[in-house]
Amino acid sequence: MKAYKFKFWHYGLLVTLAIGSVVAYNLEFSDKTLFISGETSHGHHQIELACSSCHGDGFSGPEAMQQACVSCHADELELANDSHPRKKFLDPRNAPLLAHLDARQCVTCHAEHKPEITRSMGVTLAGDFCFHCHNDIAEDRSSHKDFAFDSCASAGCHNFHDNSTLYEDFLIAHVGQPELQPNAQLPARTAMQSWLRENPHERSLQLQEADLGEENFPAEIAAAWAQSAHARVAVNCSGCHADGQLQFSSREIVAQCGSCHSEQREAFTRGKHGMRLATQLPEDFAAKTTAMSPQQARLPMHADASGELSCASCHSPHETDLQFAAVEACLGCHSDEHSLAFKESAHFKSWSAGADDGVSCASCHLPRERHGERVVVNHNQNHNLRPNDKMLPVCLNCHGAEFALAALSDRKLIAHNFNRRPAVEHETFDLIRDRIARIANSKSTQ
Repeated sequence: MKAYKFKFWHYGLLVTLAIGSVVAYNLEFSDKTLFISGETSHGHHQIELACSSCHGDGFSGPEAMQQACVSCHADELELANDSHPRKKFLDPRNAPLLAHLDARQCVTCHAEHKPEITRSMGVTLAGDFCFHCHNDIAEDRSSHKDFAFDSCASAGCHNFHDNSTLYEDFLIAHVGQPELQPNAQLPARTAMQSWLRENPHERSLQLQEADLGEENFPAEIAAAWAQSAHARVAVNCSGCHADGQLQFSSREIVAQCGSCHSEQREAFTRGKHGMRLATQLPEDFAAKTTAMSPQQARLPMHADASGELSCASCHSPHETDLQFAAVEACLGCHSDEHSLAFKESAHFKSWSAGADDGVSCASCHLPRERHGERVVVNHNQNHNLRPNDKMLPVCLNCHGAEFALAALSDRKLIAHNFNRRPAVEHETFDLIRDRIARIANSKSTQ
């Protein structure tokens, strides 16, 4: 009996040591997947192993967790015309609302590692959360009295954070617009011309002036560089290949390109293409983690799509081919239904015909944006993807708001890449026309 007890204790110690070794290895040297309590959301799965970026030292309180959210999403919230800013819930007059929804903390609505309750936009609340604060809406808006209590967001009418394209004043201003605007056209590309004005050069560099020599580069690479925008603005080979370095990691490529193209780098590392290379992520995560690859995506990708994502994935460093970057670079990886349908769409037909109003993948997902007199490409491909109406400012370059909102609320039409008219009108504009009539009637009776 004693010998049996000794053996049991002995094996128990060995099992404990083995488990402890696995835990210690994962904590110190490996990828920490052992400690993930549940699947992360679509937005965070790339950085789920950067535990400390959200959890700090592991004992952080609510305010520290809130700060972790803001450290990545502050700029996006700043750009939003936020309907429910945090300061609204810090007002003592709104204290009773906190009993229903503590909107001071992002994790109230967006709890990670809970896939069983995670819905669109990473929301983990039940779909009726609007009702708790707005249950008297029908008293002011009789048109809303028959709406389902969980349809505020699902019907495509309201978003919690940003209703800038769904506010009543905006809708009234855009009601009755034609499907296709008479001056339909995307913002003209001016970034290079602006840069050249700010950084004038007397002449472009010539092929024979390449300063790393033919022994380092094949002739076709040197020839491509001599015809590139880099040569036009007097950026020689050594401008990127410092100390003669010829091979770069994805992280080095983004850092090198970002030394001149800082706006593009910042936008790229905010989106899902480049977020694993963001500078605000913990150093230990950055040191152990490579850039995103197509195989790691949760969206369908072509089986033969490979490599890590960096600036050079779409832009050859020696030859500027914006046509390739705007369409073929995207379709070389993405094989979801929406992407595969693009070449059958009216947008692609206008693009392939070389029309000034042609629409590429980049036209919508990496849109040109006006910043004062400058037009800059937003390289955060996730910026206007969800919710759908975040795409509306791009659509309004060419289409009326009624047509565009109807298209963006038609999920089958999105899947087929807008290859037909929207199936139904957007009911929001029927409500707006009714609202306009009510306002006009009330003024006439005064």
